[in-house]
Amino acid sequence: MFELSFIKKYLTPKKKQLSVSLIALLSVAVITLVVWLVVVFISVTEGIEKTWLHKLTALNAPLRLQPTKEYFSSYYYNVDRYSASSHYLSQTIGQKAKALISDPYNPKKDEELPPLLAKPDRDAMGDLKDPVKGVLAILDDLKKTYPGLAYQDVEMSGALLRLELVRQEANSLQPVEMHSQLTHVSYLASLSEKNPSLSDLILKPSIEDLNHLLFLASRDKENPRGTLSHSQIQKLKTKSDLWPLPVDFLPEKISFFAEAYEHEGGISHIMVFDRPITKSQTIEKRGKKLFYKKDGEPEYPLDIKTPLFAYGNIEFSVQEQGEEGSFFISASLQNQGVSGWTSLEGLEVAKASFDTVFASLPSVLPPWAFTLKDKESFVPRDETKTGILLAKNFRDNGVRMGDSGYLAYSAPTSLGSQERHLLVYVAGFYDPGIMAVGNKCILVPNTITQTINSFESPFTLERSEANVLHVWFSHLQEAPKIKTALLERLRETGLEKYWKVETFREYDFAKDLMQQFDSDKYLFTLIGVIILLVACTNIISLLVLLVSDKKKEIGILRAMGAKRRSIATIFALSGGSLGFFSCLLGVFLAFLTLRNIDSVVSFLSFLQGHEAFNVQFFGQSLPHEMSPRALVFAAIATPLFALLAGLFPAIKAARLNPCESLRS
Repeated sequence: MFELSFIKKYLTPKKKQLSVSLIALLSVAVITLVVWLVVVFISVTEGIEKTWLHKLTALNAPLRLQPTKEYFSSYYYNVDRYSASSHYLSQTIGQKAKALISDPYNPKKDEELPPLLAKPDRDAMGDLKDPVKGVLAILDDLKKTYPGLAYQDVEMSGALLRLELVRQEANSLQPVEMHSQLTHVSYLASLSEKNPSLSDLILKPSIEDLNHLLFLASRDKENPRGTLSHSQIQKLKTKSDLWPLPVDFLPEKISFFAEAYEHEGGISHIMVFDRPITKSQTIEKRGKKLFYKKDGEPEYPLDIKTPLFAYGNIEFSVQEQGEEGSFFISASLQNQGVSGWTSLEGLEVAKASFDTVFASLPSVLPPWAFTLKDKESFVPRDETKTGILLAKNFRDNGVRMGDSGYLAYSAPTSLGSQERHLLVYVAGFYDPGIMAVGNKCILVPNTITQTINSFESPFTLERSEANVLHVWFSHLQEAPKIKTALLERLRETGLEKYWKVETFREYDFAKDLMQQFDSDKYLFTLIGVIILLVACTNIISLLVLLVSDKKKEIGILRAMGAKRRSIATIFALSGGSLGFFSCLLGVFLAFLTLRNIDSVVSFLSFLQGHEAFNVQFFGQSLPHEMSPRALVFAAIATPLFALLAGLFPAIKAARLNPCESLRS
């Protein structure tokens, strides 16, 4: 109020008008800044939540069906152990689904059933109720209502993973092999090939993976046909500072600075440098001969077989890829072009692209996990080893594609427990998200989990968790509807007691995270409301000053017959207009910020001296899409709060006495 009385008393009308303009600009700037921050913050947090939920539901499915205690105590499940056709073993959900008959027991061939075994649960027709085929029939029927729905049984187990890590230290012309082992106790989950989101989790091969696969192929004298036919190599580089330079690479009659090394009275080898130098020694190729020259001395012809070595880190562009691992490459050496055909000896890949999606199953399989266009994922295997997928933290710790080893598990024998091995190799890596269970889980073909669980090893999990049905669909918000429809159909068929149906918000390992997401939404919205409300109070000061400055005009309007409501509406709409304009400007700035969010993150990281956002939690890049909820919130709340802030000055203006206003 002191500010307003000071303006009234000491400032001229012209200066008063200038002060009103400055306060208006300040109000717009403050509200714009708040809208910008609120929209960016809500958009980023919602984008992170969507990313986390996508990874969570892609790996664990948005809907899960767990067998209940009634299922495992039922005749349907336990009769397999007394049936020869079931090999006297309990069958998994997948095996039950493929079984030709629901009741495998044959009283003429099989042993007599124990009296404590549960009685068969039969329908009105007298047939044994089949909980597995029944629920699968319901899911097939739901596909008509939800076209993107897919399902698959998933089996879990555990084993000891042991990998042999063979690495090559390329610091000289004779690289040294380094051997080490990795041992890790891990959960195993059967690979869900029908999971439509699995391809989004599988990481593409890296350059390091490709180099390691090529190294393993050369080491074992294998033909790397699958690796090279499904990768497009654009650039190669030398592994070390010394690389055997083929004579054919040198252009005719072009001199290169070089240095000759003598041994026992003759030249043993010649070093050609990667850049021009001031040395006086040169080498030149003419036809099928090499000529070495040193200033002040005559030319010296060399044997064409004299070893040449390129010194320095040289990068080659791949012009053509031939058969059996040969490449036509070119590079600039001392500002001169060199090119020719060569093998990968002494070279490694610097840049490449990979084929990971195919229209149909390729005749030659790549050594990494791949996906068909119908979103079905495959993990290849060779004659002896099975491909597996590891969580990406293994790759961060130095594991590479092609590393092989075995999964160890215990199997009971007549003499006790015996350790058995299943040969495996790393066929790829996947992003498990932030869930702790994901980082420990290895994705394997279902034959591995079935083999381990059939022996009831010490790693076997709780039966209700070791074998479940996962259901995927296009939109996560449809999860409650699908659950309700599924439960209704299960009740109608009398199978409800055999299945526990849960959405991703009810999983034990994700429930707390989902609740935190919901709490954060309300908290962030409340904070946004408070900050925006405080910012809009600047409009009160502006309009109070404007009312004081326009008393004469208000008096004239009132004297001409203007109603109090009209005067109040004018000033209230002035506040609302300022809020609306500030909202548009703030949303525009937020849009620009989100489009350049990576640059903002890089700047923040530079200021802090380290990564501003942990990749493990936030991914490689922050979300850059504007949240519809943030946009609606800003578009409604900002003009509304500005309008409410303008009501007090508007009411004050409406109550002014016309006579007093004109006298003043």
